[in-house]
Amino acid sequence: MIREATFESSSRWSKPFVSEVAEIINLLKEYGYDGATLARLTGLQEKKISDWMSRYKREPEIVSNIPYPCWCFLAALAGRPNIQNSGQPIEVDARKVMRAFKPTAFKNCSAFEMPSEKEFKRVIGENTFTGITIDSLCDAFQWKPAQLAESLTKGTLPFLNWCLILMLCGFNVQKMLLNQHEGEISLN
Repeated sequence: MIREATFESSSRWSKPFVSEVAEIINLLKEYGYDGATLARLTGLQEKKISDWMSRYKREPEIVSNIPYPCWCFLAALAGRPNIQNSGQPIEVDARKVMRAFKPTAFKNCSAFEMPSEKEFKRVIGENTFTGITIDSLCDAFQWKPAQLAESLTKGTLPFLNWCLILMLCGFNVQKMLLNQHEGEISLN
């Protein structure tokens, strides 16, 4: 059982135990998404996934070293999206977001093409129709503002971070990434 305190905004978040990370990973395995498959589809490193849940059988209540954005991402894959925002996406016209980017921005990691700085500026920044700013993203996901701004400018935003931004706008990252299963994956 995963504690509800792990599904909170970053300011109230309790880091999950290694056993709680393992529970999500094992749930995804039940649907055919083992560590190697998750790594391929999401851009996460398989070794990192293993590290976040290491020793869960011997010492289940050790706090995992999983970063908050990665936990948000895994929670979304397991059917708990937008934990950083009480489970709710921001109110935004998803069609406008889709029109702001090339279709390849909405693919899994192997077919994904990073949006350009111009595309990002249509959606992230002061006075954009989404209301998303660099500061609001950094507050939500514990990112560093200078690092985020640089990655948006250079087109080096990590795929996982891009998925979290899309999720915040109401996109279903399960459907975007996990395309080999029927129905929704969800934690009980």
